[in-house]
Amino acid sequence: MHYKGKLYLIPNYLYAGSKDDLPLNQLKIIYTINEFIVESEKKARAFLKSIEHPLKQDNFIFHIYNEHNLKEVDYNDIFKNCISGSNIGLISDAGIPCVADPGAFAVEFAHKKNIKVVPFGGNSSIFLALMASGLGGQNFKFNGYLPLDTSLRIKKVKTLENEMLTNGITQIFMETPYRNNQLLELLIKNLKNETVLFVAAGITSPNQIISRMNIANWKNKKIDLNKIPCIFIIGK
Repeated sequence: MHYKGKLYLIPNYLYAGSKDDLPLNQLKIIYTINEFIVESEKKARAFLKSIEHPLKQDNFIFHIYNEHNLKEVDYNDIFKNCISGSNIGLISDAGIPCVADPGAFAVEFAHKKNIKVVPFGGNSSIFLALMASGLGGQNFKFNGYLPLDTSLRIKKVKTLENEMLTNGITQIFMETPYRNNQLLELLIKNLKNETVLFVAAGITSPNQIISRMNIANWKNKKIDLNKIPCIFIIGK
């Protein structure tokens, strides 16, 4: 048995946008929804304002759902109106929901309750970076964030490189924006000279950085990635 309400997975802009950036059929459905699961209310409100949602801001219902409150979330409460027949949307802070964000737990709950899950298409920094890298897209792995401890991070980087060299697995990972420069420096110091490193920073923004070269050439490159959302990819 499926409940009447549906869970719509709604991508947010990576940089900025307007209603003209969304397919009309998606826009029409979002306009009918007044209840949303969001990482941050501020960014969700900004997105809904940018697409000119016809409802007044005071009429929205937001359920804050992020890495800080996962253990306290009452999913039955969040989905009570959906179970009763109303649709609910899940909006990521940036890009597509449930990839490198906690939305998957809400989706898992929806499946357990036989709530129909409807994903909308949209920009993903991960896949846009892979497309732009020219590296192997047939066999790749997204590794999320690398360990914080320096020794463990170096060990992980070398493991990823070995998998790439041995099995041809293109390796994708990311970092908290204010640590991008430190990660880049670590990669340049610890990867083999022939390994290709691709960096996509601020992708879709007017000042996006798209750069690919082997480590030997990166050693002569000066680039500032501080506080810019960034995707790193290594391949051959």
